[in-house]
Amino acid sequence: MTDLPFDPVELMRKHPQKMRVPGGLLTKQGAQNNVGSVPAVSGTLFFNDAHLPEVREAICACFDEYEAVAKRYLTWLWRSEPPEGPDKIAYAKVKPMRDMMKRMDEDDLVSFAYVSGEQPHDAGEWEFQVFGRRGWEAKMIVRGTSSLRFSMPLLHLEDHPVDFQAMFVSFARRLDAIHGYAGHGLILSVVREGDNQPFEAYLSEKLSGLDVGDQVSASRTAHEGIKTVSWLTAVNYEMVEMVGGLSTIRSELPMDWFALYDYGAGIVIQAGPSPEAAPSDRPRPARFVLPNRLFQPVRAPKVGLHFASKDGEPRLTGWRAEQWLERFDIDDDDLMVYKAQLLDEPKLTPATTLPDRL
Repeated sequence: MTDLPFDPVELMRKHPQKMRVPGGLLTKQGAQNNVGSVPAVSGTLFFNDAHLPEVREAICACFDEYEAVAKRYLTWLWRSEPPEGPDKIAYAKVKPMRDMMKRMDEDDLVSFAYVSGEQPHDAGEWEFQVFGRRGWEAKMIVRGTSSLRFSMPLLHLEDHPVDFQAMFVSFARRLDAIHGYAGHGLILSVVREGDNQPFEAYLSEKLSGLDVGDQVSASRTAHEGIKTVSWLTAVNYEMVEMVGGLSTIRSELPMDWFALYDYGAGIVIQAGPSPEAAPSDRPRPARFVLPNRLFQPVRAPKVGLHFASKDGEPRLTGWRAEQWLERFDIDDDDLMVYKAQLLDEPKLTPATTLPDRL
C-alpha cells in the first residue's frame, strides 16, 4: 500500500498494538499510559451552512453511511458544548444523531466526535467527527466553514479497496463540499490533542504524505482555498474553472494514474490506487507533485495546523507550518522530471477505482 521500509498492513494484521502510539510522546511529561494517536486513512471535507435543517440532515445521512460500516467498532461519543446532556457518552447508550440534532436550534454548535478507543480519551482507527458552525457564525463567512472528518484502518482499505473512495465521494455530494482531501493520517485523542501534536509534527518530517493538523483550525481558512492535495482531493467547480477547467485537469493528470469523480458541486481526484505515505528520504511522488502544481493557485495562503509550543516541543506553527503546506511545490524547470517519474509509479486498476469516473 505504501513505499515504506516495512509493511504497515502486515504489521497491523499481526501486531495491531504496535501501531498504537502512547500519548504524550515528545512532550515534557513524557509517554503516558493511554493511546495518544494511531495511524489510519482519514478524509476531511469542508462545507457551509451546518445550521440549516437540510445540511444537518445531510450530516446525519453521512453518519448513517459511516455507521453501517463502523458501528461494531465505535465506543464513545464526545460533544463540545452540547445544549443538553453530558459531553461524553458510551456509544451503546447514545441516542440516534437525528434525535440529538432535532433538539438543537440553529445557534447550537454541531459537534459530534464518535471514537473507537477503549477508554474515552484513547485514539482509535475508526472515527467520525463533525464540526458545524453556529448560525450566527455561519453568516459571517470570515469566521470560516464547517468540517467533517472520518477515518478507517489501513486493513479495511486493504480488504475493501474502494469503500473509502465511495464514501468520500458520497459525503462530498451530500454536503455540497467546497473542497477536501483524504489519505494517510494520524488519528489523535479527541480530548488530548495538544499532548499528541508533537509526535504528529515529528512524523510529518518523515512522511510527507501524512495529513497533519486538526480540522477545526483548518476550517477557519477553508473559505480562502484548499489546504493540501492528497490521495483523494475534492475541489468545487469554481476552483476547477480557476485552474483551467476539466480539459486542463485531464491533460495535466493522465487517466492511467488519476481518476476523476463528479460529486455534483465539484470533482474528486484519485491519485493512484492507494494512499501514499511518501517517505521524505525518497523522491516526492509525482502523483502528489503534479496535482499540487495544478491547484497551487487555489491554495489557502495560510492554514492553522498546531497549537503553540509550551516547552520547546516540536509543533507545526509559523515557518514549519508554511514548509508543510509547500512540501510538494516545485520549480517550473522540474516539471518534466516529475512527468517522467509518474510513468514508474503505480497505475490505477479496475479493482481500486470507482466505476463512475468521468
